[in-house]
Amino acid sequence: MHVFPITTYPWRALAAASALTIGLPLLIAAAALIGSAALPDWLFILALATALAWLLAVNFALVVLALYVATRNEITIRGGTMHLKGGEFHERVPLEAVVDARVVDVADRPDLARARRRNGIALPGFRVGWFETADGRKLFVLRAAGARLLHVTTDIRFDVLLGVDEPEALGQRLLSNRCEDRD
Repeated sequence: MHVFPITTYPWRALAAASALTIGLPLLIAAAALIGSAALPDWLFILALATALAWLLAVNFALVVLALYVATRNEITIRGGTMHLKGGEFHERVPLEAVVDARVVDVADRPDLARARRRNGIALPGFRVGWFETADGRKLFVLRAAGARLLHVTTDIRFDVLLGVDEPEALGQRLLSNRCEDRD
């Protein structure tokens, strides 16, 4: 068994999620506090502040949970199969089905960069799940920010696009189909 790590801590996704779930309620609270001169009832202001504090706490917990799930990614080769795990998306690719594995630069492959999301997560700097290329080919994507990706072409119903730390090593391993991978 061999595990290929994927470094995924999507800073841009964290910033976007924080801005929406934390920044927006803070702006609403600031506007309410600015208009508090027109509201003489101190109890109303205290209730508003308490409600917003709860809202912020819940939103922060949800963002942390979502990012924890989104960053639990790995690729494992064992039993003649490549096991892909990205957040809540899981897929298996038999090593016999791998036709080609090439390291590509996403800037040179607009068909891969502009793949449409079918069932997945697309955040700034992070993509995982099922996508579809312009020619209709299904694509299982597991990548964080990074331009160098491993494009695995298969003879089954889909291809794979991976943003691993060592794309050359994984590509060689997939094409070699070693005995220890078929335990």
